[in-house]
Formats: sequence, structure tokens, C-alpha cells
Amino acid sequence: MIKYAIAAFLFVLLHSNLVACSTFDAFVQERFEHSGKIEDICAPLERLRETNSKVVGYLTELSDTKFFKIFRVNLDVDCPFWAMKAMCTSKTKCAICECADADIPIKWRLELNKSKPAPVTTNQDFVSIWNDRHRQLDELHVEDVENDQGLYVNLKQNPEAFTGYQGQKIWETIYKENRFQGEMRELSLEERTLNRMISGLHTSISTHLSWFFIDHDTSDTPEMRRNVNLFFEKVGNYPDRIENLYFLYSLMLRAFNRAADLIRDYEYDTGDLKSDIRTKNIITKIVHTSTSQCQQPFQENELFQDVSKVEIRKQFMNYFHNISRIMNCVECEKCKMYGKLQTYGLGTALKILFNQDERINNTNLHIKRNELIAFVNTFIKFSQSIDFIDRMFTLRKAQYWKIAETIGVILVCLVLIYFASVKFKFYLWAEIRQKYTKVKTSEKLKAN
Repeated sequence: MIKYAIAAFLFVLLHSNLVACSTFDAFVQERFEHSGKIEDICAPLERLRETNSKVVGYLTELSDTKFFKIFRVNLDVDCPFWAMKAMCTSKTKCAICECADADIPIKWRLELNKSKPAPVTTNQDFVSIWNDRHRQLDELHVEDVENDQGLYVNLKQNPEAFTGYQGQKIWETIYKENRFQGEMRELSLEERTLNRMISGLHTSISTHLSWFFIDHDTSDTPEMRRNVNLFFEKVGNYPDRIENLYFLYSLMLRAFNRAADLIRDYEYDTGDLKSDIRTKNIITKIVHTSTSQCQQPFQENELFQDVSKVEIRKQFMNYFHNISRIMNCVECEKCKMYGKLQTYGLGTALKILFNQDERINNTNLHIKRNELIAFVNTFIKFSQSIDFIDRMFTLRKAQYWKIAETIGVILVCLVLIYFASVKFKFYLWAEIRQKYTKVKTSEKLKAN
């Protein structure tokens, strides 16, 4: 009877574990799930995900080329909104390593020597390009980066990673003062567009910092790792934030597709012929893949069509202009550089999207080299973030399985210990009973 009871108990335990595992497998997502289209995007999420899976490898490879890994940025601009504390320039956390002269292409160095400070860009300059939606757009100015000043930075030698800097004040200023207020369903398409862009940018940055996490407090030589808990705290538990990143990705993908001819025919001249040929080949592959997979994921022609939206245009412009200026208030040198890079890249994307020509090329739209570098690197960041998000979901599932397996092993050990103790008790009881019987039998024999 005892054997049958034990067998029944083990069967029930195994069955309950199998049921629990299947329920667990269905409950824990292996990637971000969303059915159908996201609001204000033309393409379904699965189409965007599929397209990104085909271009993210090429884009990552492109980021290693000489042309796209050297960016010029001015980090010496003062914060125009509040007095800043001391800038974090710790070599192990926040510091930027400037390019050596030998790493800068000779042609670029000659331009650097000849360059003169450009006139200060005023808010009116920025406003003027938005005054007539049906007129050829001129320059979409972003604070500070148009003046050809600053230093050259190798992005690969200064990778975006967690530095410990807390930028709550920056994001609080952006969300409270430099975006349209109200529920999404109450806002116009143009207002939602800016708000989604801001949220998508924030989501992408948080995703990168979670993926390239460095805990500087644990040792003098900390190692980079994936911080799954931080990711879900900042991004993964908020589907709307991920959806806004997909929205921003669709906007960037559309801008890239619109400027495909210009980007493909651009003169990539760093003086390193092998690298320049490689850059051109990778660009050709990306253009072919992105335009064939998802030509128009975003409908920019629907924006600012109504004459009554002149004020919204001005607000949109002012908010974006201020956001680019707020990046000068970031108190971490590396974070400041990447903030300026990505706002510059977004500004270039808007410049492309609002150009009135059907096909964009280098004759009807002038894009500076630094604009193109910022735009492509920003597109790369968003593409990688889309990829990292699904990987984070996979990592969390693997972590949960590991925990479940550990709990299962502990339970099995406890059950085995329990049955071993029961068996030992039965063995002791049998031994004692046997000895007792022998003693009684011996006493009876002596009595007789």
C-alpha cells in the first residue's frame, strides 16, 4: 500500500509540474507582442519587425565604417535654462575621448582649419521654415550643431552605455514644458507625432542603457552586462512606450527611404578607399532591403495640411527647438553627446520628410555630412533598440525558467529527503520491533 501511495504522489507532483510549466511558458512572453497596426503608423508591427530584422545587421555593420563612426559635436555650449552643476567627466563613466588628428580624414581636417563660426541661429530662422507647409522647406535648424564648431569624436571608442547619470530633470523639463499636454486620444495627429517622438526617443535611450549596463559601484573594473530588471522597470512593463518606439522607427525608416537616392549617391570620401567602398556597398544593401520591404510605413503628407494648424506648427517647432537646446543642460559628457547626436538626427529626418519633392536627391535637398552621420546613427540606434527589446523579453524568460528549474530541483530534493526520512523511520521501527520480538522470544524460552 505504501508503494502505491508513493507512486500516486509522484505522479500527481509530476503532472502538476508539467501543467505549471506549460502555463508558465504561455504566460511569459518571448518577445514583445502586439497584434495589428499601432496608431498613426501605416505598416503593421510585424512588418516593421520583419523589416528591421533584415536591416539591423547591415546598419550595425555600417556603424563600424570610418565615415559613420566619426561625429562632430560641440560640448562647450552653456545650458540656457538653468545653472548647471559640475559636468561629469570621469574617465571611467562620462568622459569623451576626442579623436586624434590622425583618425580624422585629411579632407575633414582641412575643412576644420578653414571653417568660420556661423551666425547664431535665431528662433525666427527656425520658425520661418514652417510658415508655409506647401512651400519648399529650407533648413530645419537644431540648436548649436549648425555652426561647424566642436570636436570630432569616434563613436565606437565612446560607446553609449550606462554611466550612472540620472537625467530626471532633463526628461521632466521635456515632458512638462516641451510637448503637447493632454491624453493622446484628445490630441491632433501633429501633436501626437511630437509626443510619440519624444517617448520613442526616451524608450530607445533607456533600452540601450539597460542593454549596455555597467555597474560602476561594484568594482574598479566593472564589466558590461544586460540589466533585464532595469529594462522592464523603465521600458518592458509599458507597452505604450515600446509602441512609441515603433512609431519613431517607422518615421525614421520612411525618412531613410525618401532620401534613399541621396544617401546611396552620397560621396563617401574619408581617404580610406577600402572603407569607403565598403560603406557604399552596405548602404546599397540597406536601401534595397528597406525600400523593398516597407516603402512607406509613415504618412508624412497627412501632417500640417490644414490651414488652421499654423499655431500647432509653431508650437511643434518651438518644442523641438527647445529639446535640442535642453541637451546642452545634460551634466554627463557622454550622455550630452548622444543626446545631441540623436536630436540632430531627428531634425534631419524631419527635414527630409517635409521636403516637397517627390524624389529626394542631392540636387533638391542639401544635407551636410554631419547631418547625414547624425541621421544614420540615430536610425541605427532605433533599429538596435527594436532588436534589443525582443532579446530582453527572451532573456527574462530564460531567467524565469532558470528560477523555475531551481525551485523544481529544491522541491524534488525536499520530496526525496522526506521519503528517505520516512523510509529510515520504517527501517528503524522494523529493527526495533525485530529486536523486541527476539527479546520476548528469549524470555519465554528461559521461562520454560
